[in-house]
Formats: sequence, structure tokens, C-alpha cells
Amino acid sequence: MNDLQAVTSTKTETPASFAADSLAIGMLVVLGMTIIQRSLGFLRSIWFCRLMDDALVGQWAMAFDFITMATPVMLFGMPGSLPRYVETYRQQGHLGSLVRRLLIATLACAGAFLVGLMVAPDWFGWLIFLESDNNSLTYSVAAGVLAIIAFNFVHQLVSSLRQVRVASMMQFVQSVAFTLIGVAWLINGGGLAGLILSFAIASLVAILPGGWTLAKGWRGLPRSESRFDAPSMWRRLLPYAVALWVMNLLSNLFEMSDRYMILHFTGGGEQMGQAAVGQYHSGRIFPVLLMSLASMIAGVLMPYLAADWEAGRREAVVDRIRKILAALSVVFTLGAAGTLWIAPWLFANLLQNRYADGLALMPMAFVFYIWASLVMIGQDYLWVAERGKWVGIAIAVGLTLNLILNALLLPRLGLQGAVIATLCAHGTVMFGIWIAMAWCGFKFDLTMVSISILPASLMLGPAVAILSVATVIFISPQIKSWLGEGMSLIAAKFSGPATQLS
Repeated sequence: MNDLQAVTSTKTETPASFAADSLAIGMLVVLGMTIIQRSLGFLRSIWFCRLMDDALVGQWAMAFDFITMATPVMLFGMPGSLPRYVETYRQQGHLGSLVRRLLIATLACAGAFLVGLMVAPDWFGWLIFLESDNNSLTYSVAAGVLAIIAFNFVHQLVSSLRQVRVASMMQFVQSVAFTLIGVAWLINGGGLAGLILSFAIASLVAILPGGWTLAKGWRGLPRSESRFDAPSMWRRLLPYAVALWVMNLLSNLFEMSDRYMILHFTGGGEQMGQAAVGQYHSGRIFPVLLMSLASMIAGVLMPYLAADWEAGRREAVVDRIRKILAALSVVFTLGAAGTLWIAPWLFANLLQNRYADGLALMPMAFVFYIWASLVMIGQDYLWVAERGKWVGIAIAVGLTLNLILNALLLPRLGLQGAVIATLCAHGTVMFGIWIAMAWCGFKFDLTMVSISILPASLMLGPAVAILSVATVIFISPQIKSWLGEGMSLIAAKFSGPATQLS
């Protein structure tokens, strides 16, 4: 009898709980909810750009980026470990002990951040807004950080239990609540601090569906009569969490570095820097939707890959990732091409011709955000194989290149130089991730090369991009087969029962 059987044989019999959504159902739910949610997010972004000038839009972009990207870093990757280890400790009957310890560690990190911000609000104000004398903005950011910490912990736990519909509902509620509260606030003449607090309130409201689901199903979890080995848990979890923390630190620095370079190194003072960030933000409104969808898919996918990996189905992990990468590259490139075709009309009518620089940079933004989306899916393989350190190394190289190229190109080319630097950096990260995946046993071939290069055709115009997609599908029987199999799998899974977690 192996160790897992020895442990599970001592479980206390309890009613089954948390019937897992199948992967196909999960993907369909994520797709449907994301379309609705991102449509609301798009409309919200358009309203924000219309109701605020480009400098204020730049301040909002910096505040939102800090809230959403600094949070995983300050928590040292511990809540992010839930998708990888929830299933392992649930099977052993020790999920409650795992979650309790991670919750305590998360609260301690949140408290340390709050103390630091209260001690040095001027420094945080300068870092985020280039304004060191506006403490109301800084304190509103602190409220947003604490709210998103609570939201992310519950969302990660619900997702890790494969409650995909509930996790999607949480994000949907957050998006709807923030849209209603935020737009109403701005229409009535509210300021930026209140807008940030609106986001915090929406995040807290969105916790309710996940909290209710956890409360309802928690008593039915299997529980082991054996003693929980906390030191063993930390020895296994901490290397993963540290690697994840390094990855979050590097990837969030990488994601934010272009905006910070634009804000702090654009000539003409803080107003010019904030306005340049606002223009950059407008050019990212459409491309960032793709990366948001990829992020949700990667989050949904991770627990299923972990379950296959733990069961020894390594080929199934590779096969799933290859098919999803192919689908994302094809669909995202087609979607970006269609958007570029109508973008001039959208910017002229919806954004009142106030963001010409944002329109000009959009093709390159689509390319590097699709590359980032592919990386987001691909790195799941390295995390499930517990080789996350290679993700950090690839991102560190990309971050270094991004900073160097921004420093060289921003003074010469302005905002366009920052976009070129970010494009080169994202391409470097993708290449590094592919090398690491191949080194760890992932199968690469000409099809994967075509998938990787395809998004770059967007820089030659939407017509060339559509023709490139058609050519790739025509010359690659494997991609055509994957698309057909994927549709059949979704149809079969959608009509089948959910997998029971007992």
C-alpha cells in the first residue's frame, strides 16, 4: 500500500461535496462569462476614457495596475499555490489544515503591507502617481489592495476545487458591480479616490457567491484521522510558492515596467507622463481583453492539469496544452484582425478622436498581448511539473531587455519606442518559455512554431493576418484535427455529468 492509500484509508466518512465541473463545461462557462464580463469591462473603459481626461486616465491605470499586480507579490505566492495543492491535500483529508495555514500567512502579509503604507504614504504616492502629497489617493489604493487580497484568496480556493461556474460568477459580479458604481460615481462628478474605492467595494461584494459555496460544501470534505504533518506541507509548498512569488514579482514588474518607464521618464513633467500613460492605456483596451481571457483559461486549466499529472497521465497534459495553444493563437489573431479593421471608427466615435497615439500603437499591442496569452497557457506545464523556476528566469531576461530597450528608445521615439521595447521583450519571454518546456519534456514541432509566429502577421495589417490564419490552417492537418477534436470534446463533455469529488 502506498503512502496516499495509507492516508486516505483513515479518512472519516462524510457526505460528498464540491462536485467538480468538467473541463469542457468549465471552458464553456469561462468563455461565456468572460464575453459578458469583458464586454462590460470594455464599455466601462470607454466610459472612463470619455469621462476623464488622458492624465486622469493615466492615474487610474497606474492605480489599478498597482492594486492588481502588487498584491500577488506582497503575499509571497502562497494563495497562488492553492490550484496546485488543493486536490493533493483534499485527497489526503487535510484540506482544512492547508487552507487555515495559508489564510493565516496571507493575513500576516496583508497586515505588513498596511503598516508599511501607513508609515510611508508619501513614497507610495510618488511611486504610483508621481504625486507625493495626495494621501487620499494613496489610502484609497490601500483599501483596494486589501479588498482584492480577500477576493483573490476566495476565488483561488473556489477555482482550485473546480467550481468553475462559481468562480466565474464571482468575477462577473465584481465586473458588474464596479461598472455600475464606478460609472455612476464619475457621472455625478466623483473623483479618482472614490473610483478606486468603488473597485474595492465591488471586490468585497463579489466574494459573496464564493463564500456561500465554500460554507455550504466545507462540511462534506473528506477528513483524515491521521495527524497533519505541517512541516512536511511547508517543505513541499514553500519551494513552489517561492518560485511562484519570484514569477509574480518578475512578471508584474515586466507587465508594469513600460507604464512606469513612460510615467517617470517622459519629458515635460508629471502631466505629460500621466497623459502618455493614458494614451497607452487607450491602445491596450482591446488587446488586454485577450490576455484577460487567457488568464481565466489558464486558471481554469491548472487544477485539471494537476489532477492528470498526479494520476500519471503526462501525455494528456501535453496534448491538452498543445490544443489550447493552437486554438488561442488562431482565434485571438482572427479576433485582433477584425478589431483592427473597425478600430479607426471606434476611436473616432467612442473615444472622440482624443487618443490617436493609442490607435497607432494597437497592432503591436495585439501582437505582444497574444504572445503573453500563449505564455500564460504554456507556463501551466512548467508549474504542474514543478519547474516554475524556469518561468522566473525567462521573465527576468524579458524584464531586463524591456528596461534597457525602453531606456534607449523612449527618448528617441517616445511612446512608440516604449511599445517596440515591450514587443521585443514579450517575444523573448515566449521563446524562453518554449525552450524550458521542451527541456522538461514538452513536444515541439513545426506546428508549434507556426502557432507562435502567427500573431506577428497583425503588424502587416488585418487582411494579411486573416490570410495567414487561413494558410496555417490549410497547410497544417494537425491544427485542423485539433479544432475538430476540440469541438467534439466540448459537445460530449457538455452533455455529460460533472465529475464527483468525494
